[in-house]
Amino acid sequence: MRKLLETLDSAPEPVEVFFRDDDAGWEDARLLALCDLFGALELPLDLAVIPNDLTERLGRELLKREWLALHQHGFTHRNHEREGRKCEFGPSRSYEQQLSDIAAGRDILEALLGRITMIFTPPWNRCTLDTARAVQDLGFAMLSREHRAERFGLDGLAELPVHLDVARLSPEELDTRFAAHVAEGGPIGVMFHHAVMERADFDRAAALLRLLARHESVRARHMLTRV
Repeated sequence: MRKLLETLDSAPEPVEVFFRDDDAGWEDARLLALCDLFGALELPLDLAVIPNDLTERLGRELLKREWLALHQHGFTHRNHEREGRKCEFGPSRSYEQQLSDIAAGRDILEALLGRITMIFTPPWNRCTLDTARAVQDLGFAMLSREHRAERFGLDGLAELPVHLDVARLSPEELDTRFAAHVAEGGPIGVMFHHAVMERADFDRAAALLRLLARHESVRARHMLTRV
């Protein structure tokens, strides 16, 4: 993390950083290990929870961890497209179909968790304008996708993209890209996929988070504070 550290050291002002972990509902042991790493470092973490895969037991465990903000990650996290890239809320699905699934997922999360932040993260970070309209019509405050996706620009629906996937970048790529985003200014979205993280990935994540937790040029925030 040499480049990142050098860029943070020379930053003219603090940069806002948020952390989003996707696919809560899968690989619970790895999920809770990541959550507890954030808790030990006193860093905020936003969890994107798959409604269809959330169990009562996992819900109870998540609610014990007050440093977590919990929001909706699709409905079933299943691909509905016959061609092209995987997408749960893609062009083959109508506004009505999407609205129905998102509402059903929201109801599950509210029943099992009681408290959720009104953010919607689509699986694979992909969705359509109909998705954004459905999310807005259901009262969500924010949509979060990948930073290279074109913004929908709907009035009243904030969009907060993620920039870096810790589990899927090499150490060198993560260092270089993170430093570049710091140089551009925040907010910077750091994404995790706990379900695919091995021991080496957790060790690398821990080293990165320790650096960010102690550096005076980093302001760690929950996602919804950006609205």
